[in-house]
Amino acid sequence: MKQKYSLILLILAIGIAWAGTSIWTLNSSPSSEVFNGISAPDNNFAIAVGENGSIVHFKNGDSGTVIPSGTTEELYDVYASSPNMAVAAGEDVVLLWDGQTWTNILTSNSDTIYTGTWIAPEEDVVLFESLGQFNIICPYLPELVDQPFCRAYQQPMLTACGNSNDIKMLMASGDIEHVNNFLGDLSNNLPLHTEAVPLFLTAIWAPELACLPGSIEPLELFAIRSGNQFWHFDGSDWANMNVTVPNDQTLTWLSGTSSRNIVATGFKSNGNGGNDGVIWIYDGTSWTEDTNLPDGTPGLTDIVANIIQPDLIFTSSFESGSFLRMGNNATVDILAAAENGQYLSTENLFPGTSTDLSVDKKLLNAEPIRQGQQITFELEFQNLGSNTAMHIRLVDGYNPNLQLVTDNCGMSEFNVYVGWRYRDINLPSMDAGAVITCTMVFEVVGAVGEEIYNFASINGVEDNNYSNNRSNVRGIFVQPP
Repeated sequence: MKQKYSLILLILAIGIAWAGTSIWTLNSSPSSEVFNGISAPDNNFAIAVGENGSIVHFKNGDSGTVIPSGTTEELYDVYASSPNMAVAAGEDVVLLWDGQTWTNILTSNSDTIYTGTWIAPEEDVVLFESLGQFNIICPYLPELVDQPFCRAYQQPMLTACGNSNDIKMLMASGDIEHVNNFLGDLSNNLPLHTEAVPLFLTAIWAPELACLPGSIEPLELFAIRSGNQFWHFDGSDWANMNVTVPNDQTLTWLSGTSSRNIVATGFKSNGNGGNDGVIWIYDGTSWTEDTNLPDGTPGLTDIVANIIQPDLIFTSSFESGSFLRMGNNATVDILAAAENGQYLSTENLFPGTSTDLSVDKKLLNAEPIRQGQQITFELEFQNLGSNTAMHIRLVDGYNPNLQLVTDNCGMSEFNVYVGWRYRDINLPSMDAGAVITCTMVFEVVGAVGEEIYNFASINGVEDNNYSNNRSNVRGIFVQPP
């Protein structure tokens, strides 16, 4: 969710590690409108929305193309899950992009503000909300003719993370709701996390692998509170990061590529009735203001970050592990949309990296899998890159239909909630080309017909490819003994 400011947006496709002072160039885009929201599912495609129904699509680093929206209402928020699916929300309107056109999925004439958009990775459910005395969150399922009921919450949803039917809604109160696609409560019909006193957060960003499957709080979150405070969630508690932000600055949104590479945007008065832009950068240790923006840069209101993945060199085939990555090929392409059709841009602002962590999980037993049977999973963790990966975390999780017998991976249990169990181990480093293979044995304890769900993930602070960081084994149902 984005606040209503006549400011500008920041689009980022970021390399892995921040270094040096920013160098920005002020350019022009084809739109003369003020943008309020921005989203980019990858570094090749982005969508900005704003006043008078303005929508601009950016493709492959171009300067943007104005796309007809079919409305003149002000648009406040947008979320793109792929180049072929996005949702935009504004005053009295919610729009859906199908890869070809924008169409209305909701209209009203009550001066209702719609915002808080999100799409599940599977693209089978869209969330949006209306703001008011109660904040009404609505699910939209593209495959259904008759849509589910909406649901009221006391505080807004700022964003969400997770997957289809396993959605973690991140609320302004600091609470974390766990719901299915119809907004039905999961996890014993209780939130995963509640705050005794609402925090009134204004922005939340979840690192790529922070939301694990099942009944577990996100491993880590970053947030803005009261417009001038940075907050951090460590998997169990929210805490003020105690950063001194000047009183004349208002922070608006934040995004990044890892918990050590985050950018926050904001604005401050320029003394002439307008606003100047503000950018803060987090390197995993401290927040630092980037003061090297071009003179006259207007206020910043939204930001999204993506990694530009390096090129590949294939050595023999396209099979996993048969290629090498070029060193330092994770490049930078930053685009910032501004008032009056302007935008900021820069390239190669941050150095790249060539660490690519992957995990593959396999069930070694043939189906059918029967109640009471012992089954074995094999886990293979790799660094496919050409650089050493640092600060590695391996995680394994499984639902209540499995009971651990033997863990040969050296992991320890760190969370149990509503039957889901989670184990992990931290490694200081992983050499380029390194492979770790281990097994875990479980007993099938679920009732006949229940699903077996076991996943593994790997996370490193400088990974440049998140697409292979999680491996699931599911869709297997318990058979009679």
